[in-house]
Amino acid sequence: MSGPNTAGRTAPDAGGQSTPPAKGGQSTKAQLRRLARRRRADRTADERREATRELTRRVLDLARGRIPNDAVIASYLSLPDEPDTHPLVDSFLEAGYRVMVPYMTGGPAADDIDWAWYTTGSELSPGVLGIDRPRGEPLGAPALSRASVVILPGLAGGRDGSRLGMGAGWYDRALAHTRPGTLLWLLLFDDEVTDTLPQEPHDHAVGVIITPHHTIVTADNGNRPAV
Repeated sequence: MSGPNTAGRTAPDAGGQSTPPAKGGQSTKAQLRRLARRRRADRTADERREATRELTRRVLDLARGRIPNDAVIASYLSLPDEPDTHPLVDSFLEAGYRVMVPYMTGGPAADDIDWAWYTTGSELSPGVLGIDRPRGEPLGAPALSRASVVILPGLAGGRDGSRLGMGAGWYDRALAHTRPGTLLWLLLFDDEVTDTLPQEPHDHAVGVIITPHHTIVTADNGNRPAV
């Protein structure tokens, strides 16, 4: 695996041009989300498969030697247009990690934060928004405090640690239950990294961005244990 990438880079927009660092509030975020979703919709199945292989390898390489094998890792279960995390969570289990995944109920926002254990042979069923979830018992929102690492989804990420989520704020609410020092790793495609993104007070910064060909330690990592 190549070392952490620290060179400046901007993310191409849907037309293949570089996107300048974005500023602004919710309206700008909405525009960026539309561009990101359009770009993801244009990816071919072969491109997704190749990205999944490289991302899985890169994340496992980063975890080995940095996270104890019996540690808890919290990870999302991906939707079809996202980097596929299903092979990744299975690989975590094979390596000896314990894995928890979101358990979305679709209830009121304040009550929709929950997690469940993901185990070998877990029976999954489509949950809210079609996101897979295990059929086991939910653990409660505070269970995230057990995790040493949280693997986050997103539509884009900034080298300053900024993250563009899906817009519902689920992870911003969920991350309130992490313990100090928890590592936050964001998985993206290569062209979804820019210098900075608009952020609001409730947004959580990430320490590392991982793409199929780059491991980027963000400026926010100075506030977290080094990877």
